[in-house]
Amino acid sequence: MTTMLIVFHVVVALLLVGVVLIQRGQGADMGVSFGGGGAQTLFGSRGSGSFLGKLTGGLAATFMMTSLTLAFFSQQDSGSVVERSMTQPIQTEGAPGEPAAEFDPNTLKGDMGEDDLPTAE
Repeated sequence: MTTMLIVFHVVVALLLVGVVLIQRGQGADMGVSFGGGGAQTLFGSRGSGSFLGKLTGGLAATFMMTSLTLAFFSQQDSGSVVERSMTQPIQTEGAPGEPAAEFDPNTLKGDMGEDDLPTAE
């Protein structure tokens, strides 16, 4: 079900981007007064303002609802990090039954002496 919701969410997001890009800007009304062909619009004589505005609002509401639903489902699956750390001991090395070995930073140095260091030539 989560996969279907993610696919629907992506489709709604793409439609929302497309509808926003189709809409006219605020300065587009200037072109009508200079013979922009206002009578030949696809959405009627009033233009596409009200239809695309309502479509944008509906798609935005759907996008927000799917976002909240996906966030709710992802929260349900994960659980609390604090509860997981309290119930499951963290093991870094070794077998599951034996305690983890102490980390000694001196073992990282190895047997390098001053003569073994690279020179800046």
